[in-house]
Amino acid sequence: MTNDYLQFAKQGDINAIAWLMNLYFQPQGIIAKASLEDGCLQLILESEQIPDQASSMAFIRQELSTWQPRLINTVRVYGRRPNEPFPDWEEMFILVKQQAKTATFIATLRTFKLASLIPYQDVFSAELYSSNTVKLLLFFGLFPLVIGLIANPANLEQTAWILGIYYASIWGVVLYNLIKPTWFSWRETLKCVFFTAIIGIPLLLSIQQFPLFQLLYAATESNLGIIPQLIGFVLGVGVLEETCKALPVYLFLLRPRKLTEPLTGAFYGAMSGLGFAIAEGGSYSILYAFNLARGQSGFGSYILANTIRFVSLPLFHAILAGIVGYFLGLAAINPSRQRQIIFIGVSLAAVLHGSYNTFSDGVLGLAIIGFTILLFVAYLRRSQQMVAEMQQAEAERLILPPDNSSNTH
Repeated sequence: MTNDYLQFAKQGDINAIAWLMNLYFQPQGIIAKASLEDGCLQLILESEQIPDQASSMAFIRQELSTWQPRLINTVRVYGRRPNEPFPDWEEMFILVKQQAKTATFIATLRTFKLASLIPYQDVFSAELYSSNTVKLLLFFGLFPLVIGLIANPANLEQTAWILGIYYASIWGVVLYNLIKPTWFSWRETLKCVFFTAIIGIPLLLSIQQFPLFQLLYAATESNLGIIPQLIGFVLGVGVLEETCKALPVYLFLLRPRKLTEPLTGAFYGAMSGLGFAIAEGGSYSILYAFNLARGQSGFGSYILANTIRFVSLPLFHAILAGIVGYFLGLAAINPSRQRQIIFIGVSLAAVLHGSYNTFSDGVLGLAIIGFTILLFVAYLRRSQQMVAEMQQAEAERLILPPDNSSNTH
């Protein structure tokens, strides 16, 4: 029966509206009376106690807004006690029809121009794609998705290499904008990256088999104490890996005299470092996957180890190689002390590298990486001053000392 009254109420039937209102109010001791005059519904709520205005109005508004009764545009509600000539309170509201709201909403939507809301013409304009920022956004945003469509996800080694290239590319952009090399060439950049990844690392693995380096590498895994480990990591791992990363910068830039200042050397050194990190990251990622499959590590450790290997350590490798490249650039300015400058650069990077490897499991390892990053930035900021010092030192060494060998008679 309630459904019948509800249908009548939606048609604007006063008796049905009053019956439904009383269904709610009578248990509270309130009698609801309804009348209609010129599209205005008048509801009188009578009770021995003054009907609560707030709760009564909230219910009436909600119900009438839901029913949307025809022929009713406004609602006036009175609250009073029986036999009182005047109400204790009254309130009126306009009943907004849903159809009118929908029509107004649609009409407002039509005031917007599609080309203003969705500038599709700009999206397909050639001018937009001339921006390097847009190209980078598209590349970094879409690259993993494209690889997911075309690559074989079951091939672990292929996936590891692709992810290594992706994260290294991100650091490459960051480092390019940080260093701002005086001279940039895609060809030289790719030569440094792929030489280290494809030729340098196999060469490094071969040199590791020499007796001296076998001994140094064995010290890194021994239980003889922290000092032998540090020596092994610095003189073995550090020296070999930093020399490996410096090799393409030396062969392709310093030796043919294409390198004339430290910032360019720092950039190409960093790119070589990223090439090293790509190859190393791929190898370690496969190792982590095998450890996970054997139950030697959990999923959390696996994800964290891969994140460190693909994100944090590539930057560390790049900056260490960037420091060596920076010194190679200084060596180009001061050829009379070239070997000594290169020795200092490789030694510094090897010490930082080996020290981190020794203390990587603790806070000290974190501090070493932080110090290395800040040191690299300091070198970049002091490049003009260091160039001037190297040029002055070279000029002074070119001045022949006075001849004091003449004999007096």
